Amino acid sequence: MIAKIFYKQELHTNKDRGNSKFLITDKLKNKYTGCMLGAAIGDALGKQNEGVRREEILKMGYIKDHGRAPKGSPGEKLRAGQYTDDTEQMLVLAQSLIACNGFDAADFASRIAKWGEEVRNDPARSPFIGPSSSYAIEKLNSGISWKESGSDIPSCGSAMRVAPIGLFYDRLENVESNAVLSSIPTHKSKGAIAGAVAVAVAVRSAIEGDDRSEIIRKTCERASNHDIGLAAKIGLAYESRNELPDIVFARLGTSYYVYDTVPCAFYCFFRYFEEPEMAIIEAVNAGGDADSIGCITGALCGAFHGIECFSKKWINSLENKDLVENIAISLFKIFSRFR
Repeated sequence: MIAKIFYKQELHTNKDRGNSKFLITDKLKNKYTGCMLGAAIGDALGKQNEGVRREEILKMGYIKDHGRAPKGSPGEKLRAGQYTDDTEQMLVLAQSLIACNGFDAADFASRIAKWGEEVRNDPARSPFIGPSSSYAIEKLNSGISWKESGSDIPSCGSAMRVAPIGLFYDRLENVESNAVLSSIPTHKSKGAIAGAVAVAVAVRSAIEGDDRSEIIRKTCERASNHDIGLAAKIGLAYESRNELPDIVFARLGTSYYVYDTVPCAFYCFFRYFEEPEMAIIEAVNAGGDADSIGCITGALCGAFHGIECFSKKWINSLENKDLVENIAISLFKIFSRFR
């Protein structure tokens, strides 16, 4: 009789363990899809305010849903729900990681050069390619090595696309080293490299479910290995999280330089840590490089909270949502296989 009771209890315990493992796996997969879709959503929303001054945004009213960018702006020819080069480059990086089973700089450089040539010949998409990326793509396509092709302009081009590095690798030393390598083909300044490291490390930390203080500690520690100034400014963004957006955006700046864009995204993420949709709304209405600020903020929010934190309306009206989600799931499957 005792043996029978023990056997029933063991079956029940094993069943609970199986359910627990399933729930943990499902939650992690949702974080992967949330990170990638969050980045694309923030990008697609933010393109409507790309290059618009904060003062003008406040007069017109906050962007809260997908729509067309106004005439005269870089994204005027893009459709509602269509994302920009931020997400496109992120997908190129993710596809390279999947194809090579890890980061391969030569493969990624080849892919980004091919992608860049295609986009530069597309009138609707070409206005979004920043000066750093454009410079590097031209050099890569002329046969210059990826080790020498990167621009010294400290822009945010490598930070906005780097989230897949944080999804693919779990050890922070690997996240950091591969984030560095992923930046070099197009962005080799110390600021751009530090920005890529900061975002990739924060994505990994958010995936692991670290709290705010731990995310900022890991992020600043790793970023400071490459640019102490940027790490300090990200720390300032964290310290400013209880201050009003107008004050903080004016303090941090919202230009395409990595010293502005990345700290602004971290500010939005930390200020609305438990309100991810509000974090994205604030980010895409910051003005300046609003699509990149939104893209990075969306990646961080999705990595921490998972796909459920975003409205179905945002997800369903996002162009190529199935492609983005499928690539995220592929990254998750590879990660799970080797964990």
